[in-house]
Amino acid sequence: MHNTTLMHSLKITSHRLFFHGITLVLMLGASLEAREFNAQGGRSISAEIQFLGGLQYGTGLNFGYGAIDTPGETKRAALSVAAKPKIGLSWELDALELYSHFSMVAATTTLDGELSGAIARSGDQAVDTDSTKIGLRYGVFDLSVGGQEFTVGDGFVIGDGNFNKGAADGQYWIGAFSAWRNSAVLRVDTSPIKADFFWLRTDDDLGDARVAGINIETSGQASQRGTLGLMYASIFDEEGLSLEGMKVFSVRGADIRIPGAPHMKFFGEYVMERGRSDLTGKKNKGNAWYAEMNYQMHETFWQPSFSYRYSHFSGEKADTDSTEEYRGLFFTIFTRDWDTWYQGEVAGEFHLFNQNQISQMVKMKVFPKPDLSLGFWYYSHDLDTPHYFGKIVSETDWSDEINLAVEYFPTKNLYTYLGFAWARPHQAATEVFESDDDTFVIQTYISFTYQ
Repeated sequence: MHNTTLMHSLKITSHRLFFHGITLVLMLGASLEAREFNAQGGRSISAEIQFLGGLQYGTGLNFGYGAIDTPGETKRAALSVAAKPKIGLSWELDALELYSHFSMVAATTTLDGELSGAIARSGDQAVDTDSTKIGLRYGVFDLSVGGQEFTVGDGFVIGDGNFNKGAADGQYWIGAFSAWRNSAVLRVDTSPIKADFFWLRTDDDLGDARVAGINIETSGQASQRGTLGLMYASIFDEEGLSLEGMKVFSVRGADIRIPGAPHMKFFGEYVMERGRSDLTGKKNKGNAWYAEMNYQMHETFWQPSFSYRYSHFSGEKADTDSTEEYRGLFFTIFTRDWDTWYQGEVAGEFHLFNQNQISQMVKMKVFPKPDLSLGFWYYSHDLDTPHYFGKIVSETDWSDEINLAVEYFPTKNLYTYLGFAWARPHQAATEVFESDDDTFVIQTYISFTYQ
């Protein structure tokens, strides 16, 4: 009885602390009035507060198995909300600029908890800092240190340093936390080439890994017909994900245009994971690549666009003394489009995480108005080799998935999304979940920034 009373008291206290934290965040945003002003001597301060919210409802969860934390619970609703105040400071001294950026997040998940039941649960809550960087710009040099956002290319490999696992971050689906911890980035832009030298640290849910590397890509006039880039990264001091000792090499192209085809663009990237794992002693031989074509008719009614993408992430081969499976590293959520590298609202969000995976995407979008889009996505998902995170399966075909989306963005400060997802399992998914029900999800997302 005493223990029960104590736990109840602690639970009440934690809830109070969380909501006090949210109150503090809101008061901070209101007191700053989200304004920007310039003072004498080139000094400036800016402040804003971002509100994030996501509501989801799903049936046939995990193809009928139910939520991972509650097997048999095949219907579930989840609401995640977050408030994220941000403050920026800068001070210009002739050719030298000093700057800083600070943000924090108050977030929680309510109702039944995250749909898959594996990542975030009802009652998860967090109040913590996100960005905490300071920096210096001088000529072609830009050095920043501290917690900060950093993405290479479209985030296929390096994008998000925080997994947003509910237990630590209060939510999952809305991705409120995005900064790398205790990081340092030196940017050098000497057009037509620029380079990023980076030292990054992930959150605990991504193994508290340190990532050091260099990214080189075209800039200025050299990137008018698209951007070409190279990256090298080394992973060390990692815990739990068997990434320590890994070396990563990638080559990529983005927005590549061909003379005589002004409506067509190409994207692609090839990644090699090499080095010997310090934890297993095995050599890494994982590979991943994608190729994507986009065609948009800008001068046609509703400006329709069509895309096709093929992505391949190598799987583990049996009876070898090396690790052939590509480990999906630190890909990000939203870069070129909604869910750029979370491929599918069902498979990409909850089942397949860009490893041991082959996915094909067909996408069409139209724009009835400049601030309104209607989108259709079709995904075909397969496993590269017949296993699912260690479970052997007889076939590699995973699922088909259709996503429908309405996006409304009337101002730069407001973005809204309404989406529907339907996924049908195939043999591999049926063997894993021991069920073959279709999964249906309806969800809405909003991001509003007051500034």
